[in-house]
Amino acid sequence: MKNTISRCVGAACLVAGALGLPVTAVAVPVTSLVGATQLTMPINNIYRGSGPLQLAPGITWTSTGANSMFGNTDGYGFDANGDWNSDMTMVATNDATTTTMTFTFDTAVSGFGGFFNWAPSDSTAAIAAYDANNVLLDALQFSFLTDGSLNSGQFLGFQESGAIIKSFTITGLYVAGADFEVKAVPEPGTLALTLVGLGMLGWTARRKAQQEDRV
Repeated sequence: MKNTISRCVGAACLVAGALGLPVTAVAVPVTSLVGATQLTMPINNIYRGSGPLQLAPGITWTSTGANSMFGNTDGYGFDANGDWNSDMTMVATNDATTTTMTFTFDTAVSGFGGFFNWAPSDSTAAIAAYDANNVLLDALQFSFLTDGSLNSGQFLGFQESGAIIKSFTITGLYVAGADFEVKAVPEPGTLALTLVGLGMLGWTARRKAQQEDRV
């Protein structure tokens, strides 16, 4: 299996060109979320629509497509990238035009990701994360290829240093995701570094104030 990750640097760079997702920061994707909670998607093979539906308490799914699938286990094809069968409970695009599916978090999280596959011969696909002001935090264009085996794909997501991710999008024409994971708080090591940084800022401010008092 060949897996590659496409990273984009600079505000002028576009993720998934035709998708029109401008990148304002370096995309820092992760292929796993240590200490994350795995979410169980409810099965719903009848549903075709745009939501809103609940993935888990506090996590809402919506779509720009009128026929997107949520909780589907009827299978999905990705051309040379293989097929998913009933073992995969998925969200998937199902319209004739490029669609964006969004997970919105009632409370911001520090990490989110899932197991994805896409049809590279037919379309582009990308994921992105946004903050509470809908400002783009990270974006990633898919470029991975699988060996075409059943239920193959790639886990991809984003992790931030703090709980600032308010929404996560999946954009494409033929793309699906399953086995989603969420992380509400940063790693202890990351939190410790953040606290050290805040401490240094406080020390610098106090020292500056003391120097001004001496003048």
